[in-house]
Amino acid sequence: MAEACDINPCAKRQKPLKPSDVSNDHSNLQRNPSGLRTLMRAALICAGAVAILLPAWLPERPSVPIKTGAVELLQAILLAAAAAVMLGAAPHAGVNRPVCRVIALTLIAAFVGEMEDFISGILGIKFPEAIALGLILLMALVIALRNRRVMLSFISTMGNHAGSGLIGAALLINYVFNRVIGSPKFWKATLGSAFAPEIPKTCKGYLELLACYLIFIGVLGISMTLARRKEPS
Repeated sequence: MAEACDINPCAKRQKPLKPSDVSNDHSNLQRNPSGLRTLMRAALICAGAVAILLPAWLPERPSVPIKTGAVELLQAILLAAAAAVMLGAAPHAGVNRPVCRVIALTLIAAFVGEMEDFISGILGIKFPEAIALGLILLMALVIALRNRRVMLSFISTMGNHAGSGLIGAALLINYVFNRVIGSPKFWKATLGSAFAPEIPKTCKGYLELLACYLIFIGVLGISMTLARRKEPS
């Protein structure tokens, strides 16, 4: 009996793992939240929101609308950058690759729309916007229909993504708030005899630029979240 008890002397020294030990191991592997890091991110986002007002100091001439052209071009650049970020995240998104492609195609369609405003309104060149937008949105629709389950799963959990609130705010600015601030009737009632036709156009352009910036920041958050997801085993 004594020999049988001494077969595995290490068995006496082993202790069962407690749930608290396992949770402590996982907590050590996770990155500790930092208030300073959060403040730095918020400061950078606010600094970017202020930086988009820089075209307001550019000269405005009737023959060469530099200020208006800069605003339209910045909108297109932000949308193109957001589409490039989402396309870059697609290879690392696992089963959510179709989601990244659909979002990227939607952003490319928005980029084409902004470029049409720049090319037609600023440069005076005719651009086939309807054909280009139709083809891009048709591709996005086909990808979404082929991957219905993945798209529905993403939409149902969209509130968990950090960037969804920023993108929602951008859509609210574009389709709700901008309709009021960009309306000549609003400024006529506000300014009265001091009203100028350039005021609604300027406010509308800068609000759209702010919306494009919020979309860019929101897409950064969504792309980082999707890129961390692994292939299902």
